[in-house]
Amino acid sequence: MTDLLEDRDLAIQLHKVLSEIDPARWRDEMAAVLKPKLAELQRRFEQRAHHAALSDTLKAEVPGLDTKHQWLAFKKRLQPAYLELAKRLKAQSIHVPSLRPTNYARNVFHVGTAVGVVALLEVLDNPPLALGIAAFFAAWAWSTELARRLSPRVNAMVMKVFNPVAHPHEVQRVNSATWYTTALLLLASTQSTLLCVTGVVVLGIGDPIAALVGRRFGRIKLLHGRSLEGTLAFAVSATAATFLAFMLFHPALGVPMALGLAVAASVAGALAELFSLRVDDNFSIPLSAAAGVAVMTTLLHVAV
Repeated sequence: MTDLLEDRDLAIQLHKVLSEIDPARWRDEMAAVLKPKLAELQRRFEQRAHHAALSDTLKAEVPGLDTKHQWLAFKKRLQPAYLELAKRLKAQSIHVPSLRPTNYARNVFHVGTAVGVVALLEVLDNPPLALGIAAFFAAWAWSTELARRLSPRVNAMVMKVFNPVAHPHEVQRVNSATWYTTALLLLASTQSTLLCVTGVVVLGIGDPIAALVGRRFGRIKLLHGRSLEGTLAFAVSATAATFLAFMLFHPALGVPMALGLAVAASVAGALAELFSLRVDDNFSIPLSAAAGVAVMTTLLHVAV
């Protein structure tokens, strides 16, 4: 068990360093700070025979890293080693943070998907039809996941298609889009357009804003690689977006109620994003946000 805990500590320290190597927050002076940290990690990996390959990689490559391009390329080459280490620990029920580098295409995809789904929900305003559409996409997503597990070739093809918006760890794990479609199916099963819209908006706006702010300005670390700055950005942006959606499509709520529900949804979503480790936040955030609204409306006897 001691060896596993040591590996967990090494993985967490390596994750912290790799998280610093990000296009959104890179500064030239960071190289002088990161090289000693990686040198120390290399020495620790060297002392453990099963990490010999990773130790050799760090020893050979780190001294020659200078430019931002070289550091980003180095991080990309090191990602498979980190993923393998995380996979080995997960098999022993030890979880470490996933690598989530800045991905502007993914951020745009998040927002665009949210806008599209909200527009579809409100234009249709037909909960049974929304449930049928959600069920279709969830079935398609899970069928794809099954095919990925059965065929490495299919997995490679799927990841090639989703490469612009995928995180590195999704090569080995259930894709976040699959968890998202599953959350949409559960939301649609409530037969409430308001709850569906809540979950979609909070995830679609709050999550990418938190990622951008957290990686660029995050200094006060909280849990699982998240920062106070990112969490606050999530809550504020999601509140504003949800309040706007409520006022546009559900004006009968009134300003005080719409604002109160938006805050409840956004805080619940931000907490889900902060504490999600074993559960994908594309699943936990929309369900938590909708639950926040459901609890508030139940307590206030408001029909949704």
